[in-house]
Amino acid sequence: MPRKHTPVKHVPYAFARNEGGKTRYGSKAAAQKAAELRMLQHPNLELAVYQALDGGWYLTRQTQK
Repeated sequence: MPRKHTPVKHVPYAFARNEGGKTRYGSKAAAQKAAELRMLQHPNLELAVYQALDGGWYLTRQTQK
């Protein structure tokens, strides 16, 4: 009698898009320029630039250790 084997479907791993709602900059220089412009518009704002796992450059208000 044949067995009724139903294989489990493979679900590929999807990375969490933590930077999904943020503006992505292609280079560090472009991100730095955008940060300087924002800090000129808002004097009390301090921004830093960081590179995420997807290779894009983003702005953050958090201080880096």
